Formats: sequence, structure tokens, C-alpha cells
Amino acid sequence: MVVYLLEKSRLTYQQPLERCYHAFYNLMSDFVPDLKEKCLLTDNILDYWFVSQGKLTVPSIDDKEDMMYADEAFDILGFTQDEKYDVFKNTACMMHMGNMTKDFVPVGKEEQAEIKNEDNAVKVAALAGIDCEWMITYFCKPKLKVGTEWVNKGSTCANASNSVAGIARAIYERTFRLMVDKCNETLIDPTMKKVHYIGVLDIAGFEIFDYNGFEQICINYVNEKLQQFFNSHMFTLEQEEYVREGLDWANVDFGMDLQKCIDMFEKPMGLLAVFEEESLFPKATDQTFCEKLHANLLGKWPNFAKPNPRPDPDAHFAVIHYAATVSYNLTAWLEKNKDPLNDTIVEMIKNGSNSLMIQCFADHPGQPLETPKDDGGRKKKGGGKTVSSYFKGQLDDLMTTLYKTEPHFIRCVVPNTHKEPGGVESGLVMHQYQCNGVLAGIA
Repeated sequence: MVVYLLEKSRLTYQQPLERCYHAFYNLMSDFVPDLKEKCLLTDNILDYWFVSQGKLTVPSIDDKEDMMYADEAFDILGFTQDEKYDVFKNTACMMHMGNMTKDFVPVGKEEQAEIKNEDNAVKVAALAGIDCEWMITYFCKPKLKVGTEWVNKGSTCANASNSVAGIARAIYERTFRLMVDKCNETLIDPTMKKVHYIGVLDIAGFEIFDYNGFEQICINYVNEKLQQFFNSHMFTLEQEEYVREGLDWANVDFGMDLQKCIDMFEKPMGLLAVFEEESLFPKATDQTFCEKLHANLLGKWPNFAKPNPRPDPDAHFAVIHYAATVSYNLTAWLEKNKDPLNDTIVEMIKNGSNSLMIQCFADHPGQPLETPKDDGGRKKKGGGKTVSSYFKGQLDDLMTTLYKTEPHFIRCVVPNTHKEPGGVESGLVMHQYQCNGVLAGIA
């Protein structure tokens, strides 16, 4: 199994009609009798801010049954009892971290972040296997090296909360990847040659909400690329087959309209390049980012447009996708793109007592007091890489793999917006057919 494009942002924010990852609700289902006690959880999902911002239940999903299957799958795939409970604890730790982000209060003229009520912090530290007092200190005043001296840099409440959220997302993502590695160890026979394989790619559909942010533009960019891949195989290559067979056929161009939008994202000084540049510029703000996008793209790329004030009057720009025109709000994109980790906290985790978390951050340099001798002054591994550049690299890898395969497609059509069985909204269905090229294929 290979992980592509894990949507980490969903962990700390969900739209009203979205649910966070099912694992959290499975944990709360009471299937494993001693799980809540070991994970320091209550009986109410609403007690956990990170995972209760959107929908809490899905009519078609039985969380208790899903937890039964998950618990059984851990055993079948060779996880020991300790490894299984460490995964549960890491998942629960993230839930407690969400509550901890609300505990910071400003103190003094400089509004230095401090925590008065340590209840949530105590639970986070216990599950992470680190000292609570030092953890609070380093979330509020992380260590930085200035010259040859270590200093503590004060944080505002917003910065401290973002630091906690960044560590929480990293714990989930790294735990997820370690689980996949463990599954692969069990499932893959290293003595067998990989001559043929069957891959299943489950993709997120095109997203357009009342408020469209960083997550939506990432998902819609992926869909633009995958729709082009679909067009290429279902229509372009099919037409070439008609020509080879000598059929009387006038070629129809299905893919190039998408290419213009993709180029707007990927070309030098395109949307992703401007985003990357602004993310690495220390004094960049949402306003300077917006101005730079408009200066470089508006009027130069047909797929970049001014935003529609409805339904989001604060949207900053619009992209004319193959499926629809979407207005995007770029508030806080630069910070989300950097998604920085508090190195001081990572160093604590690396030296803590939670063995799975230590594994999770094994490849992170942390914050050693002395620079490793073999470092040679080089930049630390992975340093400076933004979420968008990592995302694009993974997408490029995925597309390279897909173009080497012989693909088959199952196109899913959402019949209604209320997830009601038997309900069909004809306008919605027709819009999806138009978007995904089905009508053009039939014609």
C-alpha cells in the first residue's frame, strides 16, 4: 500500500457537513472495554473540539461495528497488543491536543501565552510519554538557537495553539504511515517479484462549498489532473483506436481545456509558484499574497478570475475549473502551507517513553543540543519543504504511476445533496455528467 495526499487539515478543522476521520468515532464506540480508560477519554465526543466541529454520525456507518473490524484487523495484520494500544493512544492524544489549543491565555503587556488549567495538558503529556511542565513551557516559549546561545522565544496564544495543532497533525500523519508500513511488512512477500499488480485509487470528488479554502484548492487541483487522465484514456486513446481501425471519425478534443487550468497552477510564476514564493518570504501576508496572485495571473490566464461575492463576500480570487467556477478565500494559507513543527517539543517526544511516537519522529532531526558531527553544516533533512510542494511532489509521483497502468474507471454520481436513499436531484446529476465528460462521450 502507498499513501498519497493524506488530507491532514481535516484533523483540526471540518466543514459543517463533514466528519473527521472515522477512527476517532470508532475509539468512542465502547467496543474495546478498557480503551477509553487507557486513552483518558470521556464518554462524550463533544468533549473533544478537534473532532466535533462538523457532523458526528453518518447514518450508513456503525462506529461500533467498524471498531470491531479494525480491532480484529490489527490482530490479523500482526500488530502486538502494545502496538495496537499505542496506535489508539496516539489517536486519542490528538483529541486531547485539540482541547489544549483552547487553554492558552494571554498574560502581561506582550500577551505571552500561558496555561492556567493544566487538565488537558496533563493528559497529552501522559499519552505522549513526556513531562507535562516542560511541555507547557516549550509550547509557550520554544527554544531557538541564536548564534551559539539557546534562548526561549515567547509566543502569543494563537502561535502556541497553532504549534499544538501542528504537532497533532504530525502525530496522526506519522502514525498513519507507520501503520501502513507495518501492514506492508505483513502483506508483502519480499521473495516474490513484482511483475503485475492491481492498484485501487479512491479519489475525493470535486469540492465547492460556501467557504472554499486551502483544502478545497488542493483537492480541486488533483481532480483537474485526474479528469485529464480520465479524458486521455477514455476519449483520446479510444479515438486513436478508431483511426487505426479505419473508422470514419472526426476527432473531438476533450483534454486541452483542462490543460490550460493545469498550466495556470504549474507553470513558472503560476499559482503554485507564487504560493511557494510567498510562503517562504518572511514578511509576506495574506494581502501581499493576494496582490501578487492578481498581478501575475489576472488577465494573463483565462482560468483565473475575480471572485464572486456570493456566497463568500470575503473570497479573494476565483478559478474556472472544468467542473465549475470556484471562489477561494486565502486567509491563513501561508501559515497552513508552512505547517511548522515545534522542534523543542519534537525533541522531547524523541526522548520520551511512548515507543510509537519515538518511531514516528525517528526521521525528524528534533533539536539536539549539539550539531551532529557528520552533518557537515548541511540543511536538516526535509527543512523548508512546504505542504504545497510536498503535495505536488506526491501528485506527480501518483500521475507517473497512473500513466504506466492500464486503467479502468468506476464513475460515481452523487444523486442528491442530503445523502437520502432514493432521492434524485436531476440538476445535480446532469451537472456531474457535464463535468466528467460523460455526455461528451455519449454524443
